[in-house]
Amino acid sequence: MTQPVLRTYRERFVQALADRFKVVALDIDRLVKNADPVHGDFTFPTFALAKTLRKAPLQVAADAAASLRVSGISITSVGPYINAKLDPLPFTREVIDAIRFAGSAYGSSKMGVGKTIVIDYSSPNIAKPIAFHHIRSTMIGHSLANLYRSQGYRVEGINYLGDWGKQFGLVAVGLEQFGDASRRTQMAHLVEVYVKANALAETDLAFDERARAFFKKMEQQDHEALALWEELRTISLREFQVIYQRLGIQFQHYEGESRYQNSMEQVIVEVQNSIGTKESEGAVIVDLPYADNESPILLKKSDGSTLYATRDLAAAVDRYDRFHFFKSLYVVATDQTLHFKQVFSVLEKMGKAWSSDCLHINFGRVHGMSTRKGQLVLLNDVLDEAKNRAKEKIEENQKLQRLHTEDVEKLAEQVGLGAIIFGDLKNRRSSDYTFNWDEVLSFEGRSGPYLQYAHARACNLLRRGGRQNGLPGDSGYDASLLQLPEEQHLIRRIAALPDALEAALGDHEPSYLADLLIDVATAFSQWYTMGNQDREKRILREEAADLTLARLHLVDAVRLTLAGGLALLGMPAPDSM
Repeated sequence: MTQPVLRTYRERFVQALADRFKVVALDIDRLVKNADPVHGDFTFPTFALAKTLRKAPLQVAADAAASLRVSGISITSVGPYINAKLDPLPFTREVIDAIRFAGSAYGSSKMGVGKTIVIDYSSPNIAKPIAFHHIRSTMIGHSLANLYRSQGYRVEGINYLGDWGKQFGLVAVGLEQFGDASRRTQMAHLVEVYVKANALAETDLAFDERARAFFKKMEQQDHEALALWEELRTISLREFQVIYQRLGIQFQHYEGESRYQNSMEQVIVEVQNSIGTKESEGAVIVDLPYADNESPILLKKSDGSTLYATRDLAAAVDRYDRFHFFKSLYVVATDQTLHFKQVFSVLEKMGKAWSSDCLHINFGRVHGMSTRKGQLVLLNDVLDEAKNRAKEKIEENQKLQRLHTEDVEKLAEQVGLGAIIFGDLKNRRSSDYTFNWDEVLSFEGRSGPYLQYAHARACNLLRRGGRQNGLPGDSGYDASLLQLPEEQHLIRRIAALPDALEAALGDHEPSYLADLLIDVATAFSQWYTMGNQDREKRILREEAADLTLARLHLVDAVRLTLAGGLALLGMPAPDSM
């Protein structure tokens, strides 16, 4: 895999400065930043060097700019800053050719070959529906899995189901009291039963004790209890997989807390031998010093049943034994920060050298989600409503002849999915955000439909230019014709994709990729619409075949960049809208 073009030019600039000032390139690289476009592409402040050289920063910058010669880069100074502006050639051709050579895999690499990433994400509870708030763990995890795979890593995606615990006792005794035998296999009925049972358990101590007793029977391997548990698990998985298929998500493993029901005692013994345990009000806790008001790490409750921490410790050990992971990610809400901090701390004190490779990828809450009826809804209901609302917009735009499609249903599903997915991933994962239907379904601004429309527009331009299947990889074109400031700006935005992918993985932040794709779509739209005011700036010009061909190559590069980026975010990329 060749190095990304933009990075090559940056390193060339850094090395030239390092040679000029006889310093280590890494020290220069730390200070080089992206420049204000008015001044160039990269900029280097001379303040630190000026102190060493005992010269004024302005003089240091001016002298360097006058003497530096860097291939493909024009060097200037503005005040104390040394600026680098990339020459249109060969940069323009190098970027376009690199994208078109890689296709929709543009930005991928082999840096992770031989390394395994384990990602624990989505993780709904059995006998409960997938609610809309699950979109955060599900799509953040899915996009991170895609990003890691794009860089050559082997990814083991685990849907760690909440399939063990007192909630099964509640459903079991709830079925006895509220169940309808004719609806027993329906997920919706199980949810109704659980809601009623949970409410009753809060006021009826005897009923609550029956639920606890049922879970204890499960842990004691009671045949009848486990048979009912297996039935509930099967019903739930069937419902879950319908939603995952709709979202285009495939997990390598469907596992749950139940996997570790026979590993609990072993883990507790290992903790006892390495750290120590003690009893507190009949419960077994890890013997550690705790901060004031910090909840202790419970391994076993007073009734002998186990807890999340016990199962997560067992799961972590099992995952390392199976996969020898490079990193193990837990895509779980910020609410669980203390839990994972404690679990990872126990692993470290148990002597697990790999404990530092276990990372909690936290995320914030979604507020304001409601349907037109004003009710909180399930994820599938949101996807249905998104499709219906998208369909209304599509049909409205068709009447105004602003949008064309032969399959309204298919496009509405693609736009609805894209709107919901991008509406989540465009936000910094650790932040809360407020859901707004008008915003997520807008065909303008930072939205999924806006990105999808940009991709479809690029596809349409290629069709109108007689290039339905894209452009041949070796087709000749004159990159020097792409001189418009808007063209050069667009080229720089698509050239930035590899760095955006690297940054997104470095911080486990899919929103970085979302930001870059919006930049590309915006720059593309600005370039495209210029032709409405100035014929010479139109992309398709019959009287200027060479210019049209060069511009179509840039359009194709945009198409490939958007298609690849949308795929990494887990979004459909319609080719006609």
